[in-house]
Amino acid sequence: MSDHIRPRLMRILPKKALGGVCAGFGYWLGWPTWLLRALWVILVLCFGTGILAYIILWIFMPATHDLPSDYNDRTY
Repeated sequence: MSDHIRPRLMRILPKKALGGVCAGFGYWLGWPTWLLRALWVILVLCFGTGILAYIILWIFMPATHDLPSDYNDRTY
């Protein structure tokens, strides 16, 4: 079993560009936020499903106003 504990998936409002969804996913996955934003734009432009998914996540993902102390380390 791994010692790595994945953080809770939440919208991170201090790092938001729109609603904090990509910032939250970037932190949760340990990926750069810019990469997730670029992938989301591709989903919107190519398939159109990204808009609906983003709105649903924006509504239902819990939000935090606190920036996690390891945010920059996890998102590069």
